[in-house]
Amino acid sequence: MAQEYDPEYLAESRVTLVTVFYSIPIVLMILSTTLRLWAKLRTEPKRLAFDDYLMIWATGISVSFCIIGLIYGPPQGLGRHIEAITSEDLKTFMMGDYIFSHLYDVALASTKLSVLALYYRVFPVQAFRIVVILTAVFVVLWMITMEVVLGFECRPIQAWWLAAEGQCLNLVAFAYFTNITNLVSDMWIFAMPLPIILKLQTNTNKRLTLCFLFSVGLGVCSISAARLRFVFANASTDITWDAVPMGILSAWEPCGGILCANLPMVYGMLNQSIRMSRIRHSTAHTDASQSIAGSSRGRASKGSFSQGWIHLKDSFSSHDELGLKRPERSYIWKISTGTSRSSTQ
Repeated sequence: MAQEYDPEYLAESRVTLVTVFYSIPIVLMILSTTLRLWAKLRTEPKRLAFDDYLMIWATGISVSFCIIGLIYGPPQGLGRHIEAITSEDLKTFMMGDYIFSHLYDVALASTKLSVLALYYRVFPVQAFRIVVILTAVFVVLWMITMEVVLGFECRPIQAWWLAAEGQCLNLVAFAYFTNITNLVSDMWIFAMPLPIILKLQTNTNKRLTLCFLFSVGLGVCSISAARLRFVFANASTDITWDAVPMGILSAWEPCGGILCANLPMVYGMLNQSIRMSRIRHSTAHTDASQSIAGSSRGRASKGSFSQGWIHLKDSFSSHDELGLKRPERSYIWKISTGTSRSSTQ
């Protein structure tokens, strides 16, 4: 005789919670990466770097990852007790979980590679770049290992969602390995640039600001650690209900990585724009003051000249994207007679 369940128990639902917390990362990731690209192209048209393209790829994969979660999650029973859904819904849910797991690993690895590519570009220290390359190799090998193991973990593959028709390796042990190595690599990658930043020849406030911008990525580690805690505790048979916290953290983990990876770029570009705006405002104010002063002295006689500064476009090195170098102002000395010009910096 089938076991009877309380109607209130069967009616319990976390579907709205799952839908909301799978949808918000989509908006944040697209907005964050779009702002990064806008800030970059606004100051350097047609000059996207390799790390920018990697971030576009990582964002696309991560958004797809969340969309798969929305398609195969709540509609198929995620957020409800397993006893309240049909066997067909459970099968479809587990099929989506298989796709979800593949995209999860690729999304995490792509975000890490984008961060490493940024490190390589903005920190021209040979020893540091070697460490960056070695770390990138590890991340790529990690991703390949995860994908291969996932691909062959169940024989046949359909056994992932049809447990009675095949055999699978120890999924729990694999989950431990995936999450522990992911957490350790997160901590390593986001802590890597801190020694370099602390040695920069700039004021303390700027060094501390840069340290904060890069180390804020360590916050992603807290998401990884929280997810790892749920992996350790995940021994429930009510998977569609108890998997909700881990599923939400899985959606937010690549989102957090993307937000943290974009933050230094967006901050650098916005800070640069603010400085340029102040320079233009200051120059315009100076020109206006000199114009008024010149008028009060009357017109200059023939052969004489009035003096002024024309502000040219500011030039920035590639490192200034993150505020690592102050902009160099370019001015041209203006002679009212137009007979001679010289350039100074």
